[in-house]
Amino acid sequence: MEKTKRFPYFYTILALLVLVGVCCVAYGLGLLKSWMADYESTRPKYVAEHVFNTYFKEPDIEALIETKPFTVSPAETKEDLIRYVTEQIGSGEIVYNEAASGSITGDTLKYVVSAGENSFAQFTVVDSGEKTEYGNSLYVMGDYEFFYKVETVSVKIIAPSDASVAVNGYTLDQSYVTETADTESCLHMPDRVFHNGDPTQGIRYSTYVIDGLLYDTENITVIDRYGDPCAVNRGEDGTFTATVNYSEELKEAFSETALAFATNYAKFAQECANFNSVRPYIDPKSDIYEKIRTLANYFALSHSKCEFLDKQTFEFYEYAPGVFSCRVKFTWHAIRTNGQEQYEYIDLSLYFHLVNGEYKLYDMMTHSDFSVPEE
Repeated sequence: MEKTKRFPYFYTILALLVLVGVCCVAYGLGLLKSWMADYESTRPKYVAEHVFNTYFKEPDIEALIETKPFTVSPAETKEDLIRYVTEQIGSGEIVYNEAASGSITGDTLKYVVSAGENSFAQFTVVDSGEKTEYGNSLYVMGDYEFFYKVETVSVKIIAPSDASVAVNGYTLDQSYVTETADTESCLHMPDRVFHNGDPTQGIRYSTYVIDGLLYDTENITVIDRYGDPCAVNRGEDGTFTATVNYSEELKEAFSETALAFATNYAKFAQECANFNSVRPYIDPKSDIYEKIRTLANYFALSHSKCEFLDKQTFEFYEYAPGVFSCRVKFTWHAIRTNGQEQYEYIDLSLYFHLVNGEYKLYDMMTHSDFSVPEE
C-alpha cells in the first residue's frame, strides 16, 4: 500500500503568513490612504479656497458686514454699507494669494484678495483647535479686514430741544447734543412755567452732531412733542435747522384777542385812545401792566385820523398748559394835522397766561423799530 504524500507544513504556514501580510499591507495602505485623504482635505489652502469662493469671488458684501460689522455711525443704513464696500472693491477680476508673510504664527495663515491691481482685503485661516478622527487639525476662516481707509462725514442738526431727531431713521439721543441754547422767549416766561420739565423756560434749541456717516444725507426727520413733523431746511454751511410747529388751534381761538390788544395799544401809544381800551387784556398783577399804564410819557405825533394796514397774527406757541405767545404785525398809517402821511411798522410778540379762567397779557417784546419798515 502506497503512502499518501502530505503538503509540507512549512509552505502552508508560509502561505498563511504571506496572506496575512498582504491583508495587513492592504489594510495599512487603506488606512494610510484614508489618513492622507483626511490630512489633505483639512489643509488650510482648501479652507482658504472655500472662504474666497464663498465671500470674495462673487463678494457677498452683506454676509461680510454681518460677520464683522463696520465701525461707522449706527445711523448708516445697510444699503449704504453695501454700496460703499462695492464701490471700494471696483470692477477688476477678483483673485487671492497667500500673503508674502505667509504664516503669521504657524497656526494662522494670511491671504490677500485683489480686484485687478487693487488689493482691497485680506483674510486669515486659523487652526480651530479641533481634530479629525485621524488627529489632523481642522482649519476654519479667521478674521478679515479691508485695506482701504473708511472716510466718513458728519451731520449737524439744530432742532427744538423737546423734539425727536432722527438721521436715516436712527433716533439721536442726548449723547449727540453738543450745545443747547435759549431763545428770547426764555426771558419772557412766568416763573411757574417749565418748558418740557426743564427749569430753563421758553423755547430752546439743541445742536446735534453725528459722526461716522459714509455718505452725506438729507434724510433728517424732526418730530415735535405732539408727534407732528417739523420743517427741516439745510443752510449754505450744510447745517440742518428744524423750526418749531406753531398752533393753528390757538391762532383760530386768539387771533382777534391779540389784534384787539395790539391795535388798541398802538392807539393808546399815539394818544388816540385811553388806558381803558387795553386794560381788559392785561394781567393787573404783571409788570407790563404798569409799564403800559404810564405810556403817556411816550412822544406822540398829532394826527387827524389813523388806520391799520396789513394786519397779521402768527407764531402761536403753547409753552405749557395755560401759557402761550403769538406774534402780531401791522402798519399804523396816520394823516398828520399838516396833511403829511405817517407810517409806523409794528412787530410784537405777546405773551398770555390764564388768570381766573381768562387769558391775559403778562409780557410783551418788540421786534423792530416802529419807524423803519422791514425790507
